[in-house]
Amino acid sequence: MFSKFTLVMSFVFSTQLVMAQSALELAAAEYGKRDYNAEGVRHVEAAIELYNQALNEELDQTAQLQIRGELATAFYFLGSSYESNKDKIAAHEKAMDLANQSIDALGADSKKIHELTAAQIAEISNKLSEERRLLLAEAMYSKGVSLAQWGSLNGVASSIGRLPEVLGLMDRIEMMNLSHINEYGPYRTIGRINFVLPSLFGGDLAKSEEFLTLAYRQSLVEGQRYSSNGFNNLYLAETLHKRGKETQAKRLIETFLQADVDTLAEGNEPENREALRVAQDLFDSWN
Repeated sequence: MFSKFTLVMSFVFSTQLVMAQSALELAAAEYGKRDYNAEGVRHVEAAIELYNQALNEELDQTAQLQIRGELATAFYFLGSSYESNKDKIAAHEKAMDLANQSIDALGADSKKIHELTAAQIAEISNKLSEERRLLLAEAMYSKGVSLAQWGSLNGVASSIGRLPEVLGLMDRIEMMNLSHINEYGPYRTIGRINFVLPSLFGGDLAKSEEFLTLAYRQSLVEGQRYSSNGFNNLYLAETLHKRGKETQAKRLIETFLQADVDTLAEGNEPENREALRVAQDLFDSWN
Protein backbone atom coordinates (compact mmCIF):
# COMPACT_ATOMS: atom_id res chain seq x y z
CA MET A 1 0.00 0.00 0.00
CA PHE A 2 1.30 3.47 -0.90
CA SER A 3 2.27 5.74 1.97
CA LYS A 4 0.99 9.31 2.09
CA PHE A 5 4.53 10.47 1.33
CA THR A 6 4.71 8.29 -1.79
CA LEU A 7 1.36 9.56 -3.00
CA VAL A 8 2.37 13.17 -2.42
CA MET A 9 5.71 12.72 -4.22
CA SER A 10 4.00 10.95 -7.13
CA PHE A 11 1.62 13.89 -7.45
CA VAL A 12 4.49 16.39 -7.33
CA PHE A 13 6.47 14.43 -9.93
CA SER A 14 3.46 14.16 -12.23
CA THR A 15 2.76 17.86 -11.86
CA GLN A 16 6.35 18.68 -12.76
CA LEU A 17 6.11 16.59 -15.93
CA VAL A 18 2.87 18.27 -16.97
CA MET A 19 4.33 21.72 -16.31
CA ALA A 20 7.46 20.88 -18.31
CA GLN A 21 5.39 19.56 -21.18
CA SER A 22 3.19 22.66 -21.11
CA ALA A 23 6.22 24.94 -21.16
CA LEU A 24 7.68 22.95 -24.06
CA GLU A 25 4.47 23.16 -26.05
CA LEU A 26 4.23 26.90 -25.43
CA ALA A 27 7.91 27.35 -26.35
CA ALA A 28 7.47 25.43 -29.60
CA ALA A 29 4.41 27.50 -30.45
CA GLU A 30 6.30 30.74 -29.82
CA TYR A 31 9.32 29.59 -31.81
CA GLY A 32 7.03 28.62 -34.67
CA LYS A 33 6.12 32.32 -34.97
CA ARG A 34 9.74 33.36 -35.52
CA ASP A 35 10.66 35.69 -38.35
CA TYR A 36 13.47 37.99 -39.40
CA ASN A 37 11.81 41.11 -38.01
CA ALA A 38 11.22 42.73 -34.62
CA GLU A 39 8.00 40.87 -33.92
CA GLY A 40 9.49 37.53 -34.96
CA VAL A 41 12.51 38.12 -32.73
CA ARG A 42 10.23 38.83 -29.75
CA HIS A 43 8.57 35.45 -30.28
CA VAL A 44 11.97 33.75 -30.22
CA GLU A 45 12.94 35.57 -27.03
CA ALA A 46 9.65 34.45 -25.45
CA ALA A 47 10.34 30.89 -26.62
CA ILE A 48 13.77 30.98 -24.97
CA GLU A 49 12.23 31.94 -21.62
CA LEU A 50 9.79 29.04 -21.90
CA TYR A 51 12.50 26.58 -22.98
CA ASN A 52 14.56 27.62 -19.95
CA GLN A 53 11.53 27.06 -17.73
CA ALA A 54 11.02 23.61 -19.22
CA LEU A 55 14.73 22.80 -18.82
CA ASN A 56 14.67 23.75 -15.14
CA GLU A 57 11.61 21.57 -14.53
CA GLU A 58 12.72 18.54 -16.57
CA LEU A 59 14.20 15.58 -14.68
CA ASP A 60 15.11 13.22 -17.52
CA GLN A 61 18.63 13.76 -18.91
CA THR A 62 17.80 12.89 -22.50
CA ALA A 63 14.84 15.27 -22.43
CA GLN A 64 17.13 17.95 -20.98
CA LEU A 65 19.52 17.43 -23.90
CA GLN A 66 16.66 17.80 -26.37
CA ILE A 67 15.52 21.05 -24.74
CA ARG A 68 19.07 22.36 -24.67
CA GLY A 69 19.30 21.65 -28.38
CA GLU A 70 16.12 23.65 -29.01
CA LEU A 71 17.57 26.51 -26.97
CA ALA A 72 20.82 26.48 -28.98
CA THR A 73 18.82 26.61 -32.21
CA ALA A 74 16.77 29.53 -30.91
CA PHE A 75 19.90 31.48 -29.95
CA TYR A 76 21.38 30.77 -33.38
CA PHE A 77 18.27 32.28 -34.94
CA LEU A 78 18.67 35.39 -32.77
CA GLY A 79 22.29 35.61 -33.88
CA SER A 80 21.02 35.72 -37.45
CA SER A 81 18.25 38.22 -36.71
CA TYR A 82 19.48 40.84 -34.24
CA GLU A 83 20.59 44.15 -35.69
CA SER A 84 23.71 44.88 -33.65
CA ASN A 85 26.87 42.82 -34.03
CA LYS A 86 27.31 42.80 -30.26
CA ASP A 87 23.93 41.14 -29.76
CA LYS A 88 24.54 38.73 -32.63
CA ILE A 89 27.88 37.64 -31.16
CA ALA A 90 26.41 37.20 -27.67
CA ALA A 91 23.61 35.02 -29.06
CA HIS A 92 26.03 32.78 -30.94
CA GLU A 93 28.24 32.49 -27.87
CA LYS A 94 25.23 31.35 -25.85
CA ALA A 95 24.36 28.78 -28.52
CA MET A 96 27.94 27.46 -28.43
CA ASP A 97 27.88 27.23 -24.63
CA LEU A 98 24.66 25.19 -24.72
CA ALA A 99 26.09 22.91 -27.39
CA ASN A 100 29.26 22.39 -25.36
CA GLN A 101 27.19 21.40 -22.33
CA SER A 102 25.38 18.78 -24.39
CA ILE A 103 28.58 17.41 -25.96
CA ASP A 104 30.16 17.03 -22.51
CA ALA A 105 27.01 15.42 -21.08
CA LEU A 106 27.06 12.84 -23.89
CA GLY A 107 30.52 11.58 -22.94
CA ALA A 108 32.71 13.62 -25.29
CA ASP A 109 35.09 16.47 -24.58
CA SER A 110 33.72 19.61 -26.21
CA LYS A 111 37.21 21.13 -26.35
CA LYS A 112 38.74 18.19 -28.21
CA ILE A 113 35.98 16.44 -30.15
CA HIS A 114 36.82 18.24 -33.41
CA GLU A 115 40.30 16.65 -33.33
CA LEU A 116 39.34 13.04 -32.58
CA THR A 117 40.17 10.19 -34.93
CA ALA A 118 37.52 8.10 -36.63
CA ALA A 119 38.25 5.29 -34.16
CA GLN A 120 37.79 7.62 -31.20
CA ILE A 121 34.53 8.97 -32.62
CA ALA A 122 33.31 5.42 -33.17
CA GLU A 123 34.18 4.51 -29.58
CA ILE A 124 32.09 7.41 -28.22
CA SER A 125 29.28 6.83 -30.70
CA ASN A 126 28.98 3.09 -30.00
CA LYS A 127 28.28 3.76 -26.32
CA LEU A 128 25.23 5.86 -27.15
CA SER A 129 21.69 4.95 -28.11
CA GLU A 130 20.60 6.00 -31.61
CA GLU A 131 18.65 8.91 -30.10
CA ARG A 132 21.64 10.15 -28.14
CA ARG A 133 23.98 9.70 -31.13
CA LEU A 134 21.72 12.04 -33.06
CA LEU A 135 21.66 14.50 -30.16
CA LEU A 136 25.46 14.49 -30.12
CA ALA A 137 25.64 15.17 -33.86
CA GLU A 138 23.06 17.94 -33.54
CA ALA A 139 25.05 19.54 -30.70
CA MET A 140 28.25 19.36 -32.76
CA TYR A 141 26.46 20.89 -35.72
CA SER A 142 24.93 23.63 -33.58
CA LYS A 143 28.31 24.53 -32.13
CA GLY A 144 29.95 24.51 -35.55
CA VAL A 145 27.47 26.76 -37.32
CA SER A 146 27.34 29.23 -34.44
CA LEU A 147 31.13 29.29 -34.29
CA ALA A 148 31.24 29.95 -38.04
CA GLN A 149 28.86 32.90 -37.63
CA TRP A 150 30.79 34.11 -34.59
CA GLY A 151 33.97 34.06 -36.67
CA SER A 152 32.37 35.96 -39.52
CA LEU A 153 31.09 38.63 -37.14
CA ASN A 154 34.46 39.02 -35.42
CA GLY A 155 36.35 39.21 -38.70
CA VAL A 156 38.46 36.64 -40.51
CA ALA A 157 41.82 37.88 -39.27
CA SER A 158 40.90 37.60 -35.60
CA SER A 159 38.95 34.32 -35.80
CA ILE A 160 40.71 32.26 -38.47
CA GLY A 161 42.43 30.24 -35.74
CA ARG A 162 39.10 28.60 -34.89
CA LEU A 163 38.27 27.56 -38.44
CA PRO A 164 39.76 24.06 -37.96
CA GLU A 165 37.30 23.62 -35.09
CA VAL A 166 34.30 24.31 -37.34
CA LEU A 167 35.53 22.09 -40.17
CA GLY A 168 36.59 19.40 -37.70
CA LEU A 169 33.11 19.25 -36.18
CA MET A 170 31.52 18.84 -39.61
CA ASP A 171 34.01 16.11 -40.50
CA ARG A 172 33.26 14.22 -37.26
CA ILE A 173 29.54 14.34 -37.98
CA GLU A 174 30.33 12.69 -41.31
CA MET A 175 32.39 10.07 -39.45
CA MET A 176 29.20 9.26 -37.53
CA ASN A 177 27.33 8.82 -40.86
CA LEU A 178 24.98 11.64 -39.89
CA SER A 179 25.79 14.26 -42.51
CA HIS A 180 22.13 14.23 -43.56
CA ILE A 181 21.05 16.25 -40.51
CA ASN A 182 19.50 19.64 -41.24
CA GLU A 183 19.16 18.80 -44.95
CA TYR A 184 22.88 17.99 -45.24
CA GLY A 185 23.83 20.98 -43.10
CA PRO A 186 27.46 19.85 -42.55
CA TYR A 187 28.09 19.87 -46.31
CA ARG A 188 26.27 23.19 -46.64
CA THR A 189 28.47 24.65 -43.89
CA ILE A 190 31.75 23.48 -45.44
CA GLY A 191 30.65 24.72 -48.85
CA ARG A 192 29.62 28.12 -47.57
CA ILE A 193 32.82 28.62 -45.60
CA ASN A 194 34.86 27.96 -48.73
CA PHE A 195 32.76 30.52 -50.59
CA VAL A 196 33.00 33.24 -47.95
CA LEU A 197 36.68 32.88 -47.06
CA PRO A 198 39.18 34.67 -49.30
CA SER A 199 41.61 32.29 -50.98
CA LEU A 200 44.38 33.87 -48.88
CA PHE A 201 42.74 32.32 -45.79
CA GLY A 202 41.95 28.97 -47.38
CA GLY A 203 38.76 29.66 -49.31
CA ASP A 204 38.30 27.42 -52.33
CA LEU A 205 35.44 27.94 -54.79
CA ALA A 206 35.91 24.50 -56.36
CA LYS A 207 35.55 22.89 -52.93
CA SER A 208 32.58 25.15 -52.23
CA GLU A 209 30.84 23.89 -55.36
CA GLU A 210 31.70 20.28 -54.51
CA PHE A 211 30.15 20.33 -51.03
CA LEU A 212 27.18 22.52 -51.91
CA THR A 213 26.40 20.26 -54.86
CA LEU A 214 26.41 17.30 -52.46
CA ALA A 215 24.01 19.10 -50.10
CA TYR A 216 21.80 20.15 -53.00
CA ARG A 217 21.64 16.81 -54.82
CA GLN A 218 21.06 14.72 -51.72
CA SER A 219 18.18 16.90 -50.54
CA LEU A 220 16.27 17.30 -53.81
CA VAL A 221 12.50 17.36 -53.52
CA GLU A 222 11.13 14.25 -55.21
CA GLY A 223 10.52 14.91 -58.88
CA GLN A 224 11.93 18.44 -58.68
CA ARG A 225 15.21 20.21 -59.41
CA TYR A 226 15.45 22.17 -56.19
CA SER A 227 16.55 21.26 -52.67
CA SER A 228 14.10 21.10 -49.77
CA ASN A 229 16.43 23.49 -47.96
CA GLY A 230 16.26 26.98 -49.45
CA PHE A 231 19.83 27.85 -48.55
CA ASN A 232 21.19 24.76 -50.33
CA ASN A 233 19.78 26.26 -53.53
CA LEU A 234 20.82 29.83 -52.77
CA TYR A 235 24.38 29.09 -51.69
CA LEU A 236 25.09 26.75 -54.60
CA ALA A 237 23.78 29.33 -57.07
CA GLU A 238 26.03 32.02 -55.56
CA THR A 239 29.06 29.77 -55.84
CA LEU A 240 28.25 28.81 -59.43
CA HIS A 241 27.84 32.45 -60.37
CA LYS A 242 31.13 33.42 -58.74
CA ARG A 243 32.85 30.60 -60.66
CA GLY A 244 31.62 32.05 -63.94
CA LYS A 245 28.78 29.58 -64.43
CA GLU A 246 26.18 32.33 -64.72
CA THR A 247 23.64 30.46 -66.86
CA GLN A 248 23.62 27.48 -64.51
CA ALA A 249 23.35 29.76 -61.47
CA LYS A 250 20.43 31.74 -62.89
CA ARG A 251 18.60 28.57 -63.89
CA LEU A 252 18.94 27.17 -60.37
CA ILE A 253 17.70 30.38 -58.74
CA GLU A 254 14.81 30.65 -61.18
CA THR A 255 13.79 27.05 -60.48
CA PHE A 256 13.94 27.66 -56.72
CA LEU A 257 11.86 30.84 -57.01
CA GLN A 258 9.14 28.81 -58.73
CA ALA A 259 9.19 26.11 -56.04
CA ASP A 260 6.05 24.97 -54.28
CA VAL A 261 6.82 26.20 -50.75
CA ASP A 262 4.80 23.33 -49.28
CA THR A 263 7.43 20.91 -50.60
CA LEU A 264 10.29 22.61 -48.75
CA ALA A 265 11.57 21.25 -45.43
CA GLU A 266 8.78 21.18 -42.86
CA GLY A 267 9.46 23.32 -39.82
CA ASN A 268 11.84 25.61 -41.72
CA GLU A 269 9.18 27.91 -43.16
CA PRO A 270 10.70 31.22 -41.88
CA GLU A 271 14.17 30.23 -43.05
CA ASN A 272 12.90 29.13 -46.46
CA ARG A 273 10.90 32.35 -46.86
CA GLU A 274 14.08 34.29 -46.09
CA ALA A 275 16.04 32.21 -48.60
CA LEU A 276 13.38 32.94 -51.24
CA ARG A 277 13.53 36.66 -50.46
CA VAL A 278 17.32 36.76 -50.78
CA ALA A 279 17.16 34.61 -53.92
CA GLN A 280 14.75 37.04 -55.54
CA ASP A 281 17.03 39.99 -54.74
CA LEU A 282 20.00 38.05 -56.09
CA PHE A 283 18.16 37.05 -59.28
CA ASP A 284 17.10 40.66 -59.87
CA SER A 285 20.69 41.85 -59.47
CA TRP A 286 21.87 39.30 -62.05
CA ASN A 287 19.37 40.44 -64.69
